[in-house]
Amino acid sequence: MTKNSQIDNEEINLTELMFIVWKGKWKIAIAVIISLIALTGYQSTKVNNFTAINEIKPISYSELNRYLTFNNLIINANANAISNSNPNFSSASNEDVKVNNDAKIAGKLSKITSSKIFDLYLDVLEDKSVFADAMIKFNLLEASQYNNDQEYKEATIRLASSIKILSPSISTNTEKENSETSYYTINFKHHDSEKWKSVLLHADELANKIVKKTLVEEYDNTLTFLIKKRKYQLEDITIKIKNYLIDYEREVFDHMSYLKEQSEIAKKLGIAKNTIEVETFGNENALLSNVKTDSPFYLRGYEAIDKEIELIKLRKDKKPFIKGLFDLEKNKRAIEQDQTIERTKLILQSALLTGDKEFSAASINVITTKLKYKDNKRMFVVAIVIGLIVGVFYVIISDAFRSLRVSRKKTN
Repeated sequence: MTKNSQIDNEEINLTELMFIVWKGKWKIAIAVIISLIALTGYQSTKVNNFTAINEIKPISYSELNRYLTFNNLIINANANAISNSNPNFSSASNEDVKVNNDAKIAGKLSKITSSKIFDLYLDVLEDKSVFADAMIKFNLLEASQYNNDQEYKEATIRLASSIKILSPSISTNTEKENSETSYYTINFKHHDSEKWKSVLLHADELANKIVKKTLVEEYDNTLTFLIKKRKYQLEDITIKIKNYLIDYEREVFDHMSYLKEQSEIAKKLGIAKNTIEVETFGNENALLSNVKTDSPFYLRGYEAIDKEIELIKLRKDKKPFIKGLFDLEKNKRAIEQDQTIERTKLILQSALLTGDKEFSAASINVITTKLKYKDNKRMFVVAIVIGLIVGVFYVIISDAFRSLRVSRKKTN
């Protein structure tokens, strides 16, 4: 009987509890409203941060066409560099040509491609210094909140370091709603969208200037090297030509000594005419001869030998008799007359990367900046739940105190 009465009392108490809560529903509603008002007030005093997402786009195909003339000139320059690196290039075998083409030539000029300048642009952005400079320019952080300039700069550098540059694959994973992302993106958390856009525009301008300067320095250094390389090639060929002339004098001296010796022998033996045996065979249309070359040279006769000595002494122009000299002179002339380096430098200086022409390696798409704010729905749900709990406890406790006062009055 006692257990049954306890169960009945508990059922009665639960029913009464629900009645008490329902009776104080307006008080609970007021508690929920107060909780929501408190949350709204807190959010109004708090900075509403967002995540800004910007795409980094390479230059278009039409923009790349402005480098077409320059790239074609570079192809010719590299071809000339290969041919000039081998004096006998024109007569080289296919295997030799393949080796030269496959080999890396020091100071080889590289074409301006979309991927080349885009990678340079990304490297500049990854350094984050252009963002730090832009943040200082547009006061993304208030300098007055720091003790000195050093602290302010360090804080700016830390803020710039928080910028994330994500590859297309990472960007796709982080932005599920935009699974077709095919560009690198810049992700940054802040609260002032206008200032951030100004920072992006300035950073983009600085990055393109740095890429332009890097390219100018790269090509200037390479062209300077190629000019020096050409100078050294000409010096080497000139030395070879001089050596060929010196060697010719020695060879002629040795040959003349030999001829004089053979002439003396022939005179001593009384051999005036050629006595070397010649075997002939053939038909009416052709005649072939087989000279026995192992016969002593003096058998040719001193008349022929003396005539050869006389003709050698009468030579005024020695160059036609120097084997390989003409090939060297042709190669030297080709190098001296080649104006590819000068033309490349002229285009580089006057029309491509210097002067007033606008240069672009890539661009940050500022106009289509995406701002993603933090989702506050959960916080409102939590505020409602807290308001309900507080309201229910308040109604139950207040009713308990009221019942206690009533019982005390009855007792008295």
